[in-house]
Amino acid sequence: MTPSTTTLPAPTADRPLLGIAFMLGAGLLFTLLDTGVKWLTQSYSPVQVVWARYAGHMLVLGGYLLMLGWPRCREILASIESLPGQFLRGLLLLGASTFAFLAFRELPLLQVYVINFSAPLLVTLLAIPLLKEKVTPARGAAVVTGFIGVVIAVGPVDWRAQPAALLPFGMAFCFALYQLATRRFGRNDHPLASLFYAGLAGALVSSLVVPFVWTPIAVGHIPLFLLVGTLGAVSQLGLILAMRCAPASLVSPFLYLQIVWATLAGHLVFGDVPLLATYLGAVLIIGAGLFLATRRG
Repeated sequence: MTPSTTTLPAPTADRPLLGIAFMLGAGLLFTLLDTGVKWLTQSYSPVQVVWARYAGHMLVLGGYLLMLGWPRCREILASIESLPGQFLRGLLLLGASTFAFLAFRELPLLQVYVINFSAPLLVTLLAIPLLKEKVTPARGAAVVTGFIGVVIAVGPVDWRAQPAALLPFGMAFCFALYQLATRRFGRNDHPLASLFYAGLAGALVSSLVVPFVWTPIAVGHIPLFLLVGTLGAVSQLGLILAMRCAPASLVSPFLYLQIVWATLAGHLVFGDVPLLATYLGAVLIIGAGLFLATRRG
């Protein structure tokens, strides 16, 4: 699809406090979403919950786009440079979501979050062969430090007895590829278009698979399914608004407060008690991620 000939509005001036507020809100909403997912996956297939997340995503975002009016909606959706690239992004995000939902069913929220925070480290490594980017010794040292944090956070694991411990790594790998695909295909696209096509790819594929794993939804669980779908769209929109209001290097670190939200949710809702090693590993991973986000050389 060729880019629209209509000029999109110029970006507004940075509003750092508003950007930070949006990022804090997005992080809290992500944690609420994942808490609901973990609850539902105890009774339903993670694939069915993934479908609900993407179906809700499309309903909320589609309704918002229609509220903007058809001419503006068409302009936004036609603003992309590569439709296949956008669908590739969506499939990678779907893969990350599926691995995440499978992991949430078996593992504590905090452990999954900490491993997912290694995605920026994987982005740095994968950008070398995929985007031909160079990594300086300082950034390479940060990556090594971060992966040492991953080893500490995971701790000694018998992978044959606990294969579910591998699931967060699949999530982090898919999410890293998703970020690289966004850098490659979605850099100049309207953020709402990127959000729409990523959600559309996930909704289409999950809709093809979900009939094979469908379990009738109990009446009392319907509100939670609807909430998961709504939070999936609103949290992503909050993330986009944060990035539009302030530089990513400023607002991204505030997403790491999910460590706090995940600790509280895991303890209050599921009775999880994190190990000290999880926090020690998180410190190294987050420190490495912040270094990579703020240092150019």
